[in-house]
Amino acid sequence: MATGDYRDYKPLVLPSGVSVDRLKTDDYERFIHSSTTEPGVRLLLARDRLNPDWPYVDTKFNPNTGKDLPPDSYKVIYCWFLGRGSEAMAGHLPILDSLEGLRGDEKDDARRLFARLLENMTRAIGRVTEANRGRCVFRANRDFKAIDEKGRTIAADVNVRSAGDTFCAKGLVAEGSPAHVARGVKMLLESAPFIRGGAYGSDQGVDIAGKIGQGAKMLMQAAAELVCRKTDDRAMRHGILDRVAEFMQFVLDKHWDSGCGVFAEYLDAASGRALGYLDPGHANEFVGLGLSAVEAMEGEESWLNESRRRLIERARKEMPRILINCTRIGWNSTHHGLHKAVDNASGAVIDDDMPWWNLPETMRAAVRAVAVSQDDGLRRQCLDCFRLCHNAYFEHYLNRDKMLFPFQTRSGATGLVVDKVPAVPEGDPLYHTNLSLLDMLEVLKRL
Repeated sequence: MATGDYRDYKPLVLPSGVSVDRLKTDDYERFIHSSTTEPGVRLLLARDRLNPDWPYVDTKFNPNTGKDLPPDSYKVIYCWFLGRGSEAMAGHLPILDSLEGLRGDEKDDARRLFARLLENMTRAIGRVTEANRGRCVFRANRDFKAIDEKGRTIAADVNVRSAGDTFCAKGLVAEGSPAHVARGVKMLLESAPFIRGGAYGSDQGVDIAGKIGQGAKMLMQAAAELVCRKTDDRAMRHGILDRVAEFMQFVLDKHWDSGCGVFAEYLDAASGRALGYLDPGHANEFVGLGLSAVEAMEGEESWLNESRRRLIERARKEMPRILINCTRIGWNSTHHGLHKAVDNASGAVIDDDMPWWNLPETMRAAVRAVAVSQDDGLRRQCLDCFRLCHNAYFEHYLNRDKMLFPFQTRSGATGLVVDKVPAVPEGDPLYHTNLSLLDMLEVLKRL
């Protein structure tokens, strides 16, 4: 197969009863890198050659059709992609030398490009916050001012926080320099009262009036490992772990009914009652990021006390069950994928779109669940969830004509790729798939 030509790509299909030992092999790791990490690197190199003046990760194409977005798309910066892209570049830089499928010149070019992108994007995050009263808004123009979907300048709402704020804060932490880590941690801690008070996410055009979602608390879980790895400052580490533990406890208490095995994406804001909407991918993402946070908590001995140890044990016990139940109820057994939304009691499909991102997030969560489960039956069920998502992703989502970049959305009714955009019109900057699977490989090495 010529470099960059993936028309002869063949998926690796895992059989029933796949074992941890099989997933720990060099061949399996090689397959993951050859079908996700390496083509992702090549794609960003190719995009940079096409648009060398664009200073950030360039995924301004429609993954469902493969077509480039119009030139006007370069007038828009999706600020949460600055954060996602920063975290992705920081995650890829240390492993470039280990990627056997890349030539030496490709590694050198990627090292230079990714370092430049990381610098540009973290600098842009600072410019965005300066231009928008401390906010990392959802969408901005090239002058970093918040804009609406028509490109009109708008005032940033300082009475809310959103995923843009969290992703940009994590991107700063991932970059790793002391000033950026401190700024990122400050942003994360500043967002906590907004998350606690339900004032999160409403500036992205998503109508969640009257509902409290678990997504903001789930995203905070991802900060635990990053902060604990990137700083020696005990106060910053403990401050983040305090908030992560608080939000983990809340989700397990309020969004998860362990008695009947039901997970709710939303609570009614007035009554606190769990609602019937389940986003299986978000639930499984909570498991994967939550168990990553558990690992960070366990490594912070001076932070632990009896109540925090009880929370860790509860998470280790219950999160594998969340994964198994949510994958089971959200799975499309006809066309192989996870629905975007189902009724969490009846299983009735609410939104039959099957996005790409929930599959690698579930793979990461499944391996982390295997790592903490002491029950052989649960471990087998988690591995089966892993197998289903692995096979669906690598058989149905990779676009051979776009360097194996994943299609964003398939129809649950037909199994065909549909041109629907989950959040933004451009492709993900190697965040959901690549970072999930890189984390998965690291956990597998320790099993």
